[in-house]
Amino acid sequence: MEKNGVYNCKNENNEVIYVGSSGVTLEKLEWNHRNYYKFPDGRVTYFRKNLIKHGQKWVFEWLVEPIECSKKSIEIVERSFIKIQKTKYNLDQNPVKSSIKYGRYE
Repeated sequence: MEKNGVYNCKNENNEVIYVGSSGVTLEKLEWNHRNYYKFPDGRVTYFRKNLIKHGQKWVFEWLVEPIECSKKSIEIVERSFIKIQKTKYNLDQNPVKSSIKYGRYE
């Protein structure tokens, strides 16, 4: 079993603008979001495009510290936070459905 957590990104007004899940450290996931274009398989997303354009002072933090659980389990929790927070940059409201669609589960 791997460790996964749920994080958010807040703007300079301390508003939650994005929620995601990851199994890497906050520093690494922030670096990955800010530098996605450096990877051959890096994908531009609405959030990443706005992070580069407007997010110099945006801050990443854990909502749920990484715990041992499946990716699908943490994405269910992530989906709940997205719905509660009504985040501006989460165009995809259902990470579980997207992971199934894009073959991220084994």
